[in-house]
Amino acid sequence: MITSTSFFRLLLAFLLLCPLTFGQKLQQQQLRKLMSGVDVDVPENDTRANQPQTYRELKLRWADSTKSSTTLRTEAQTQAPRVSVLEDKRRSGTLPRQRSLELAPTLMFVAAVDASNKLRWWSIMPDPRVVRSETQTATGELRRQDYYVSSVTLVVAFPDDPEIATLRFYHPVWNGTDFDLKPLSVVATR
Repeated sequence: MITSTSFFRLLLAFLLLCPLTFGQKLQQQQLRKLMSGVDVDVPENDTRANQPQTYRELKLRWADSTKSSTTLRTEAQTQAPRVSVLEDKRRSGTLPRQRSLELAPTLMFVAAVDASNKLRWWSIMPDPRVVRSETQTATGELRRQDYYVSSVTLVVAFPDDPEIATLRFYHPVWNGTDFDLKPLSVVATR
């Protein structure tokens, strides 16, 4: 016999888990739509749930091929950057899960993709190339301006999954109704 206390506990557990499951399905649909624009397949099951107990950190040197390292500019680069691996370290532990798929022009989307073009893991990080300037106008208001630095060093952590063949870096671009991903660079991980 189910008591009223047991019933309410079951109901509470159900109500707490349903939005979580619904939210994960919605995020999976958003991710599938986003990645279809760059020809990356998103599997039905979330491969991020089975992360290994180790991860890798790549220290990368990112350099725009046409500008010096001190140049600031107001537009994202149009030519592919030169990206080289400075360090590759294996670490113990797992990475935190990205809970939302919230994009912005000042962020960078990183996709870990296997050899058959399937998404194995993804993350959103602040774009390390962005430098923000705030100046005061004549009326005393602050005016914000974002610039892109042509040469940066960044660290990207991703699961130590032997299936991951490349890390693909994308810049989110607003198309008026949604974000599209503009490819920036691809780094081999093997």
